[in-house]
Amino acid sequence: MTVSDIVAKIPRVQFRVLALALFAVLILHILATLAAPRLAPSTAYSRLADLLPLNSMQLLPPIAPGAQPLPFMGPDSRYAMCRFDSTKGPVQISAVLPGAGWSLSLFTDKGDSLYTSVAQPGRRTEISLVLVTSDEKFAGLTPEAAGQSVTEDRSLSLPAKRGIAILRAPDQGLAYKALNEAELKRSLCGVRGKMTAAR
Repeated sequence: MTVSDIVAKIPRVQFRVLALALFAVLILHILATLAAPRLAPSTAYSRLADLLPLNSMQLLPPIAPGAQPLPFMGPDSRYAMCRFDSTKGPVQISAVLPGAGWSLSLFTDKGDSLYTSVAQPGRRTEISLVLVTSDEKFAGLTPEAAGQSVTEDRSLSLPAKRGIAILRAPDQGLAYKALNEAELKRSLCGVRGKMTAAR
């Protein structure tokens, strides 16, 4: 029996059936990937519920092996976090990103990314956000459109009412430790008018 005889005995698969099967597997893979976060037994928001009080910025202790509030948090950074809930009113978050390596990220209670700001090298970035739900945001004329100066913070309309704000500072060694911790402690989070600094 030759190789050509063996090949002749293998049933021919139609190209259309093979293409359809590959397309179905691709769609199934995409759906499974998108559904995975929703099917997780616990979210970061629920894990932090006992650690973080609501609408208050908290300075976390240094990250160490076995003492990570969330997975993949590096020991080369210091963190301040706020578990926010804007159902009782607009939540204001204020932070300063003094230099390279600093960032502020907002996530929904389901883990979706809402907002990220990263500091630029050699430039101090001051952030002040007012988080409101979509039904609380007025879409009328802005003060700039009426020829007036801006007297209020700009607001960010959220697709979610609850989430986590994470302020990250790089660990720059002992010389900068006290300075970075002081900047993290100055960050604010809370219901507008009742904000508390990181402790």
